[in-house]
Amino acid sequence: MSDLSVTNEAAYGGLAEIYDLLQIDVDPVQWADYIESLDRRYSSRKTPGDGNGGRPILLDLGCGTGSFCLEMARRGYDPIGIDQSESMLDQARRKCDDLPAEDAGSHCLFLNQDISQFELYGTVDLACCLLDTVNHLIQPEQVRCLFRLCANYLNHGSLLIFDLATARHLAETLGNNLFFEDQADYSLFWQNQYNQQNKISTSEITLFQKAADGRYLRFDEMIEERCYESQDIRQWLEIAGLELVCCLGDLSNQPASEADERHFYVARRPDNNQEN
Repeated sequence: MSDLSVTNEAAYGGLAEIYDLLQIDVDPVQWADYIESLDRRYSSRKTPGDGNGGRPILLDLGCGTGSFCLEMARRGYDPIGIDQSESMLDQARRKCDDLPAEDAGSHCLFLNQDISQFELYGTVDLACCLLDTVNHLIQPEQVRCLFRLCANYLNHGSLLIFDLATARHLAETLGNNLFFEDQADYSLFWQNQYNQQNKISTSEITLFQKAADGRYLRFDEMIEERCYESQDIRQWLEIAGLELVCCLGDLSNQPASEADERHFYVARRPDNNQEN
């Protein structure tokens, strides 16, 4: 099954409790290794982080159940996770509550906001938007707003790192295919449709989840993703005031290609010297 991402309004209410099971192939340690390596390589910020004791502040846009936030907290970041699904944030906060007080992950901050209209009280040292969350912003203006906000809240020299599902992934791998998963505690059916004209992929998901009394509860969700062209993304980043540092293939340091299922974009807010 393909990765599910978390930003469509009103989606994921029924999926929240089993979301981590659906994401079993997504290793937060591997993703944190990759993002941290990009941050070390491409960030040009000159000052200590804005977090406690100079720790860098991480902004995770579309944080879902918080697994990436918790992993980055253990690596010395102070994470702020934003998601529009309160059900997903409930799962994230529960994970933090279950940690010992001395565990860095227990201090993550989670906010229920729309990532295309978010508000913060200060600047951040790294912003991430992962697992094709940007594709879930199906209106181009939402993506442009997201980039403008990141440019506003990033410290000089700091990075915005995000990935996009490619045309190959949305039009071919998902395409018009039916997926299903049958487990002891749930069954999930996923009918996908891809519209070549507007480049929107629509997933109609039906979940049957086993309740404590043995009954199965039914949840129906519809999730949409738009395929975005690289030239548009590059233009919108430039208009927002961010410089595109590189575009890489799926979790690699190789340049992006049409054969990839996912592309990673690394953009940077110019430092003071570049802006003057």
